[in-house]
Amino acid sequence: MLTPSRRRSKLSIAVPASLVAEYANLREKTEVIGHVARSAAIFRAEEIVIYPDQPDESALIKLIFGYVETPQYLRKYLYKVRPELQYAGTLQPLRTPHHQLEAHAVNLRVGEFREGVLLDQQGVNVVDIGVEKPIRFVGKSPSRGSRVTVKVTEVGPEPRCEMARRVDIPTYWGYEIQASRKPLGELASSGFYDLTIATSRTGAPFVSDEERLKAKLSEARNVLVAFGSPRMGLQEILKHEHRDVPDCFQFNLNLIPEQGTETVRTEEAIHATLAVLNLLH
Repeated sequence: MLTPSRRRSKLSIAVPASLVAEYANLREKTEVIGHVARSAAIFRAEEIVIYPDQPDESALIKLIFGYVETPQYLRKYLYKVRPELQYAGTLQPLRTPHHQLEAHAVNLRVGEFREGVLLDQQGVNVVDIGVEKPIRFVGKSPSRGSRVTVKVTEVGPEPRCEMARRVDIPTYWGYEIQASRKPLGELASSGFYDLTIATSRTGAPFVSDEERLKAKLSEARNVLVAFGSPRMGLQEILKHEHRDVPDCFQFNLNLIPEQGTETVRTEEAIHATLAVLNLLH
């Protein structure tokens, strides 16, 4: 299976809670959220932050982002039948390294990482990691029924595993989701991100700041790339906080110069922007 390395720095993308508010029905909303999830995974974003905006559809966005990111064999434990997920099954799978297709315990390898759900099997902690039967969990465990990242420690007739930390996994391991209570300006100015990039049609042409951006990317540990809503650009959104883009972001860039269409949808801008940044970061 493909084993893409993790980025040197953590890449986060910020999207508005109104991301899909312009779409009339659930099928279209689901499709757009799925496109963003795929873009995030293709370009190895490790976090998607949903910042407050109106109309607020953050609950739906977070639900579908999470569903798509969850390996298929775990969804039966973590997601009940819900009307909001009616069309989620039509979305393209991420096929990231933590969505393993190998389902045979005999092919497990010591040191292999897996996503699983902790279960109780006659008083013994076991983890369903997508093979024929749950395998024994060794060590201090979280609550049963919770999702866990584990490392295989023994193979053979009775495989075993232990807890693992995502930071110890050398390959890209999907994205996490955060529904932020902080408005965009406060989020970008929080100090957590040491490199902040605003994307805007009115921003500076990417080529004019390419070398400086490349240098900053090489030094950064946490990078935030923010996108506007279908109704408003970042400058308009920040005006509600009585802020300007330069007050909150180190870069304000146009990464789609001379666009051939009157408008670029947010999901299209995300894909195009991350594709360009992927060449530098």
